Amino acid sequence: MSSILDTVENFVGPYISQLFTLLTGFDLWIQALIILAIAIFAIVGVFVFLKKFIKLFVVIAILGGIFYVVWTQTDIIQNLIGYTQFFGTHMSIF
Repeated sequence: MSSILDTVENFVGPYISQLFTLLTGFDLWIQALIILAIAIFAIVGVFVFLKKFIKLFVVIAILGGIFYVVWTQTDIIQNLIGYTQFFGTHMSIF
């Protein structure tokens, strides 16, 4: 696992040091504006990610609930499994 982290660090490290070198070349107030913009961008990104994750979680939960009800309350899925096994054993003429 550490070799993967070392590879990522060796790849990203020069870019980060170049970014810090570039950032220290600006005045203090410009540095503060850049850091503020990066922070706002990161916070908005986190909220967008959470919004999409929550939507995905709700959709998967609804589909899982539907599958559970269909599995426990009906014989539809068991019949489909039975049909696929029947066709798998009786249709092997090719």
